[in-house]
Amino acid sequence: MATLDDLRKIRIEKLHKLKELGVDPYPAKTERKETNAEALEMLEKKVSVAGRIMGLRGHGGSTFVDLVDQTGRIQLFFSKNTLVEKYDLLKLLDLGDFIGVKGEVFKTQVGEVTVKVTGFSVLTKAIRQLPEKWHGITDIETRLRKRYLDLIMNPEVREMFIKKAKFWQAVRKYLSDKGFLEVETPVLEAIPGGADARPFITHHHALDIDLYLRISLELHLKRLMVGGYDRVFEVGRVFRNEGIDAEHLQDYTSMEFYWGYADYLMLMDFIEDFYRYLVEETTGGLKTMRNGVEIDWSKKWPRLDYSELFKEKTGTNLAKVTYEELKKKAEELHLKLEEKIGRERLIDMIYKKTVRPTLIQPCFLINLPVEISPLAKRCPDQPQLTQRMLPMAGGTELGNGFSELNDPIDQKERFVAQQKLRDAGDDEAQMLDEDFVEALEYGMPPTAGFGLSERLFSFLMDKPIRETVFFPTMREE
Repeated sequence: MATLDDLRKIRIEKLHKLKELGVDPYPAKTERKETNAEALEMLEKKVSVAGRIMGLRGHGGSTFVDLVDQTGRIQLFFSKNTLVEKYDLLKLLDLGDFIGVKGEVFKTQVGEVTVKVTGFSVLTKAIRQLPEKWHGITDIETRLRKRYLDLIMNPEVREMFIKKAKFWQAVRKYLSDKGFLEVETPVLEAIPGGADARPFITHHHALDIDLYLRISLELHLKRLMVGGYDRVFEVGRVFRNEGIDAEHLQDYTSMEFYWGYADYLMLMDFIEDFYRYLVEETTGGLKTMRNGVEIDWSKKWPRLDYSELFKEKTGTNLAKVTYEELKKKAEELHLKLEEKIGRERLIDMIYKKTVRPTLIQPCFLINLPVEISPLAKRCPDQPQLTQRMLPMAGGTELGNGFSELNDPIDQKERFVAQQKLRDAGDDEAQMLDEDFVEALEYGMPPTAGFGLSERLFSFLMDKPIRETVFFPTMREE
């Protein structure tokens, strides 16, 4: 049985033969005029298409070829009677090669739209053998490491990434149509903020200073609200030096918007409509599957109180519970605790174990405790709670929004509390950002803020998030 090296040598020999015949196997110019999808609609017309050979079936003096481009597959028919001596060039072609062809579109006896080739040219000679067609690449690690092969062999994967592009296009269109201005803010920050996460550190050689890769888009966007904009949004990469699982990556695309003169109640009405739009534009409908369960995005989303659900699922009253009682509850739930864990992290871990998995159909979780919401405005009648909401479905969080804290004194007190946790060893606690506090002292209007990430897209595709990223970061083999 020929090895991959043997097959590669055979292909290189064919490459040399093409050159000997005066055929450039890597020309710059092509004469493509139609995509495969366009050609399929051009019955009895002449077309010029190009793509990769994904099927070769010889029958004496004729050969059928499956040609694939980004828009799909079309069948080609090569006849020795038509092409004469040039027909013999087909012997030097293999699966994976790129060719350009001219011909007339017709239907075969079995009704398949096909191009009858009157001329063709070699565009790229592939010198590596593609994976075997019927088995392809089944190992997920190999698929992710060699994503280009995954895309070649699995059209459904290519289609998924087209849907991902539509998802982000829909995000931008919806917000732009609502009057939001798209902006860009720095990726490198002196002080990372806007989320509880361990940052990546880098060094700026020209300025000779250490900087952090941003963990959130939030604090610079809110500075723009101070600066006079009413509605802004950004789609950009964020970086969090934390664990990998089905819902988390270390670098991913996020979107945040800030809406002046709005609060979290207005935000919920907005997000419910926004998500329906995103789901329909991305998937073509309002029902998706998640872990074998149908998620219906069309119905009105209920608004569920965080503390009430916490008490219902754990028997714990957050307004009265002590740190030691929370720690005991976490131990009862067999949660892995860090040595210097804070009260807010305990609450969050218990919630994720007991409450979050029960929220399957789309809903809002509202009024979260101030301990776990350092950037959200307090509820006037219950200052221990915040005007924060989480869109939930399938037992996970699919966004985060709140009435933004614009009281600079309250904000600094919360930053100081977070900094103390950080100084005590909590690497994910937020840092004190004096410049942001100073910005707030100049005044920021009442503002509602919201963020989502590509986790929402992976949720709609019912796949682990790294499978919905072209090239996820992985260890070297």
